[in-house]
Amino acid sequence: MNERAPDRQSLSTALQGTPVTIFLQDVDGRFRWFENEQSVWARGDLVGLRDDNVLEPGSVAVLRDARREAAREGRPVTVELQALPAVGLERHGRFVKATVRALAGRDGAVGGYLCSCVDVTEEYLREQTLRALMQEVTHRSKNMLSMVLSLASQTARTSASVAGFSRTLTGRVQSLAMSQNVITDSEWRGAPFRELVRVQVIDRVPSDTRRVTVSGDDLLFSPSAAIHVGLALHELIARAWQNGTLTGPGGAVAISCVLARNEAGLPFASMQWEEVFGPRGGLAQEPDGFSRAVLERVVPGAVKGEAQLAIDDDRLRYRLTIDRSEIRTRMGRDAGM
Repeated sequence: MNERAPDRQSLSTALQGTPVTIFLQDVDGRFRWFENEQSVWARGDLVGLRDDNVLEPGSVAVLRDARREAAREGRPVTVELQALPAVGLERHGRFVKATVRALAGRDGAVGGYLCSCVDVTEEYLREQTLRALMQEVTHRSKNMLSMVLSLASQTARTSASVAGFSRTLTGRVQSLAMSQNVITDSEWRGAPFRELVRVQVIDRVPSDTRRVTVSGDDLLFSPSAAIHVGLALHELIARAWQNGTLTGPGGAVAISCVLARNEAGLPFASMQWEEVFGPRGGLAQEPDGFSRAVLERVVPGAVKGEAQLAIDDDRLRYRLTIDRSEIRTRMGRDAGM
């Protein structure tokens, strides 16, 4: 077998500036020469090594089968191969697309294989990311639809009229949509606490926003926690409107969220809502059965925390704890880690 490339200088000139690498293998899968070394083929001197020194075991078998098919059929065969991480110097190894051609002598016997290949790692990873994203979208869409159906069913049970049902359900579904918008804007990492307060509460307050104060840490909640914290804020602000807290004299709402630690030193979030009714406090209505269930059972269950709701003559207090597994920092790491 001729182990040198014919007109090597012309081949080198033709490949210059292209993403293509050409190499020759003998019948045993040993590399004989390379031209325009790039990607995994540029990781040191690979001449004299075999497939299994460079490629993942599965790719070794794929390339071996491709050589056999190319020799048997007398035509080029294209396959995708993955390099060993140690060769690619990356956690996942590099991916290449190779086209194998059998080289036969005058007697018809195959004496080696000429392969051309390009690095397709970025394309492969984009496809993997897109596939994972589509799976995530499908999963979240199913969860959201299930949640909407549950809200519709429970809202119907506690509504005294069709108009009341329509108004209440619309508000709850809009709350889910607003929280989802915040999550999408953060590239699905979650939602910052203050942004949830803005879309669920502040944007629904009349021009005098001084009635609502926000304090504490601007924690980033996981997507699931963000949806449920947003729903709790919606239930609370809806009840505040019904009570006239933000339209009558003296009413005010104070919202806070702080990162605290339990007795074991583990972090958790503590969100508090304190609503002062004002002079009309005696007329304030308690949350209906489902609204109370959302605040005391549904939301804390979803965020792996606890909730307390207390209503006095002049004020409503709500406290929600959120487990550390549902909290992220701005950079997407677990809180306190």
